[in-house]
Amino acid sequence: MLRHVCVLSIRIAVGLAITLCCITTSASSQSAFYKVHLDFTRPLHATVEADLDAQDGSVFTARHAGGYAWWDYIRNLRQLGEDGSAVSLVAAGDGQWKLPNNATGRARLTYDVDLSFTEKVRLGDLRGGLFFGDSLYLVNRALFVMSNAPGAKSVEFETPLSFEIATSWQRIGERRFSAADNRALAENWTILGHFPTVDFKQGNFQVTFVFPGVDRAEQALLQPIFRPVLHEYLRIFPQTPATHLFFAFFHGAEENGEGYLNSTTLTMVDPITAKDRILWTNLLAHEIFHHWNGGLLVPRDDDKTSWFSEGVTEYIANRTISRTALIGQDLFLKKLEIHVGMYDYWLWAPPFQKTTLETAGANKDFNRPAVYSGGVVAAFCLDTIIQKQTDGRKSLESLLQLMMDRNGLTGNPWSTDELIRDVNEVTGTDLSNFFSRHIASRDPLPVKQCFGDAGFDSALADYAGEAFITPETNPSASARAVRARLLRQ
Repeated sequence: MLRHVCVLSIRIAVGLAITLCCITTSASSQSAFYKVHLDFTRPLHATVEADLDAQDGSVFTARHAGGYAWWDYIRNLRQLGEDGSAVSLVAAGDGQWKLPNNATGRARLTYDVDLSFTEKVRLGDLRGGLFFGDSLYLVNRALFVMSNAPGAKSVEFETPLSFEIATSWQRIGERRFSAADNRALAENWTILGHFPTVDFKQGNFQVTFVFPGVDRAEQALLQPIFRPVLHEYLRIFPQTPATHLFFAFFHGAEENGEGYLNSTTLTMVDPITAKDRILWTNLLAHEIFHHWNGGLLVPRDDDKTSWFSEGVTEYIANRTISRTALIGQDLFLKKLEIHVGMYDYWLWAPPFQKTTLETAGANKDFNRPAVYSGGVVAAFCLDTIIQKQTDGRKSLESLLQLMMDRNGLTGNPWSTDELIRDVNEVTGTDLSNFFSRHIASRDPLPVKQCFGDAGFDSALADYAGEAFITPETNPSASARAVRARLLRQ
């Protein structure tokens, strides 16, 4: 899965107005051209001219998403005639219009976009946009009125000399970009203005991180974490296909993450500080790993397998920031204690008695102790069971690599039955009972046994949600080996 990303500085006359100009490419290869004047003066707004192939006479915005009805921000949508006249389009439903006079074919449109929603921090700003004074993060859904015509969509940026532009569209020339289709055009984001970036490249794998609104002190703390984390993930998945990922990180109204077609957004409320390292390193490591577990390894039924998508991701993220010395081993063990305590409490607490790890994903927020913490405990148990059954020759990583070969690289979503099949193949043992008892039913995971097999003692109090994990003084040789591999001792 090849992703094209560009971060560049572009020249224009002094000022804070941004213009996206249509490029001179034949209509046979490009079905739409956009020219957008985006004004940074308050209130933020854009004026758009679009040249679209509208053979069926209809145009539309992206669908409602994340609390944003994009059509609410469209003003004065008109069709331009060759003589310069402008005729309003006919409303045909939410975010849908018909060309005037039942016209079809090529259409030149003009409209305004109210972007004042980006001027205030709000819940869901990562799904819409946010203005930082010197830069603008904007989900592209807000800008584009589209048609049903297939084919590439072209844009060309002109910005002030000092501006940078971060976009996941493919670069096709100087200031020229192409989105493969409507989804690539709208289901991504663009950042314009002044912002720090960090690039990582290893072989044919590349990542660009963009930090609008992040100050230099925070940037200095963030920058060193990406290389070791990504290096570890590429070690786990050596077969990762040629990829260019694109991440935005900024301070918003919530701690959250949102994935788009070729780009991802992460937000945190609190400042990035050294004393809070455990929080933001884990958040970033978790969301980055979703490129593999959730992005390439796509589950067929997300509700029933969220414990794996989130739990394995959280377990690997916790382990990775410890292995790469971004946090100490004491904090890693504390992380495990919290997850075990939350899972144990979930098993005991009355509100969750009718839920299993398999069904918890239908309401991830309410069942967070099951999906995330229970998922971590299940991932840890799978890791130790696989190592024990294979005398340390294989591990959870072996399972993930097999799944990548069979599903990630082929684009085939995986099912629970396929997961069980792969676990059985990796271990050489039938572990279907593990899934039927502990995942599909409410039998508690064998926490003490799993931690004992990894060289740890565990003390649990379910009603209090407490767990205490300590290294065993005299573990068996096999348990000592599992612990050494886990902690990279």
